[in-house]
Amino acid sequence: MTQTDRTVSASAGVTTRRGNEATVARPLRQAATAAGVIGTRRGVRRERLPALDGLRFLAALSVVLFHFVGQTPGAMRVVWGRPYQSTFPELHRYFAFGRLGVDLFFLISGFVICMSAWGRTPRDFFISRVTRLYPMYWIAIVVSACVIYLADSPFGHPHPRVLLANFTMLQAALGVANLDPVYWTLWPELCFYLTFAVVVWKGLSYQRVVTFCGLWTVATVLAPAAHIPLLTLVVNPVSAPYFIAGMAFHLMYRYRPAPLLWGIVALSWLLALHFLLAPTGGRNNWDTWSPWRGWLILAVTVFFLLIAAIAVGWTRKIRWRGLTVAGTLTFPLYLLHDSIGMTVAHHYGDRVDPLLLVGVTVSTLLVLSYLAHRFVERPIALAMRCALNTALSSLQPPTLQPFRGPFRCRQNPSSGRVDSKIHHVQNSSPGEF
Repeated sequence: MTQTDRTVSASAGVTTRRGNEATVARPLRQAATAAGVIGTRRGVRRERLPALDGLRFLAALSVVLFHFVGQTPGAMRVVWGRPYQSTFPELHRYFAFGRLGVDLFFLISGFVICMSAWGRTPRDFFISRVTRLYPMYWIAIVVSACVIYLADSPFGHPHPRVLLANFTMLQAALGVANLDPVYWTLWPELCFYLTFAVVVWKGLSYQRVVTFCGLWTVATVLAPAAHIPLLTLVVNPVSAPYFIAGMAFHLMYRYRPAPLLWGIVALSWLLALHFLLAPTGGRNNWDTWSPWRGWLILAVTVFFLLIAAIAVGWTRKIRWRGLTVAGTLTFPLYLLHDSIGMTVAHHYGDRVDPLLLVGVTVSTLLVLSYLAHRFVERPIALAMRCALNTALSSLQPPTLQPFRGPFRCRQNPSSGRVDSKIHHVQNSSPGEF
């Protein structure tokens, strides 16, 4: 059964089994059509796609190598202590394109968030996004702060206010600099989650996601011309086309490719290229990096074609589990590599062969990312998920308990667990509180 069929049958109180699934399939499809819901593809579930995880890992690795090998000439001199011509004279021009890996990130994010949010309540969506972003982000903040403030890093020594504001992940809205430059991508992600939560609240369907894509596209076009800073800050016109295309690609994957969806993708592709090639105020700073425009068009087009191949099902046979493991490393690798890696290059760039140093450092960062994800991020995320589920299960204020003494611990006779409880102190007269 498809997910839509399960939803309709659950709402109608119908229980289906494998033996009679074919018998009820036609009435369920008719009910789905009557409800205005388009049937999903057979076998579509909310699961990890190894091909998508592999692309995510390649995008993260391209950004990592860009920071080591392909940054602007001024940044390379600050990090390595010498011009890039003496460290990576031939490789620099190629790895400079690694900065576009962020755009592939956004494209994948639109696909994945739409897929993972399908069938979830707003509460579940909120908990999943908070526990996905914040645990590893807070770990990275602590690690980066230790490196930046305790070591002679190329990032200087920011004011403590910057550190505190970065813990909220709202530093862009607060007008505070990022503690680590790579954190800039988190604000477009947050804005995407915030706006998409409205659709989740209404209930995800084909029509609503298509409508959301259309409205966000209109806002993307109008925001720069409206000269409203708040609108531009929330809409993120430079990155929005990638999120929008990613959602349209997921609708192709969940349902079927349709002319309307291809139209959304084509328009998003054109807008992405527009903001990438814009002389000012766009995705690229042409004063520091000015490659041939044709290569930029080709790179973005390849990104769209790769996600399109996944959307139409050409990569369904790719099931290598190693890609899924690599996909889990992308977020910690992305957050940790810059502060640690650039500090290592800054200290040892003139003592060790640059290529050897990059290879050893990136390999070490991969191991560190796995350890951080496996033994730190996952336990914290699990604890946060349990705490948030408990806190959001009932938003009623706690009731005032009668005074039964100070802090007390008691053992649950059924489970043997020790339960601790702090009772509120209540005076004999409520008016004296």
